[in-house]
Amino acid sequence: MANLFREKLNSGRRLLGTHVNLTDYHICEMMGAVGFDYLWIDMEHCSINFNSMEMHLIAAKAAGTPTLVRVPWNDIPDIKRVLETGPDAILIPMIDNVEEARRAIDTCIYPPEGKRGYGPSRAICYGIDDAHEYVRGRYKEMLRFLQIESKNAIMELEEIARIPYVDGFILGPNDLSGSVGIPCEWWTEEVDRLIDLAIEKAHRCGKPIGLSAASTDPEILTHWFQKDVDFISAGTDIGCIVQGSRENLTVMRRLAAEYGKH
Repeated sequence: MANLFREKLNSGRRLLGTHVNLTDYHICEMMGAVGFDYLWIDMEHCSINFNSMEMHLIAAKAAGTPTLVRVPWNDIPDIKRVLETGPDAILIPMIDNVEEARRAIDTCIYPPEGKRGYGPSRAICYGIDDAHEYVRGRYKEMLRFLQIESKNAIMELEEIARIPYVDGFILGPNDLSGSVGIPCEWWTEEVDRLIDLAIEKAHRCGKPIGLSAASTDPEILTHWFQKDVDFISAGTDIGCIVQGSRENLTVMRRLAAEYGKH
């Protein structure tokens, strides 16, 4: 089966996604129905565990929306279990150098090219699909993204991009700013230069590069959309709930003040 995320990325248009941090799988079903190009299911910074991640994948598939799963760490057991569930894309965070990048990709690729252990489940439709066909190459349809979150990773980006089966990169501006001693100050000139350099290097190597922005503030998003990135993940399910709740309460308070109690 073709990878819809890969097809969209190859279309040349900028893809629009959002982050899923809460465990309830209805969120992926709803956000998929809204029309995002893909959903970022986050296992690094929130309470989503393996079971809830898998439920999110099922719900997103029902909505016809591609999925990207960010694993907690560049760790063999974490990566392997997610691979076996068959998301459209996997993201390994906090890649700092070539050695870490190579280790991450080795974990994603079966021998003799890599060191991935065998045990797919949902990735081969629980054994209904041909397992031999999967191992012989179909598994490579999954996108393998590395998250670039340090100055050193950007300095080594071209060498990292030459590693076979690296499909692209995603920038993490907040941790990138932390790597130069100014955490969460992504708007500074130094961090902005590094982001531009990473984008330039990725494209020079023929690799797509995306960006993660938790905010939905139009001014902040305008800054990011002016960058030449290939896909952007903006906002979170938590943020949508908080923002929607605030807007609802603001309207109710205004109406309560206007009409009083009858």
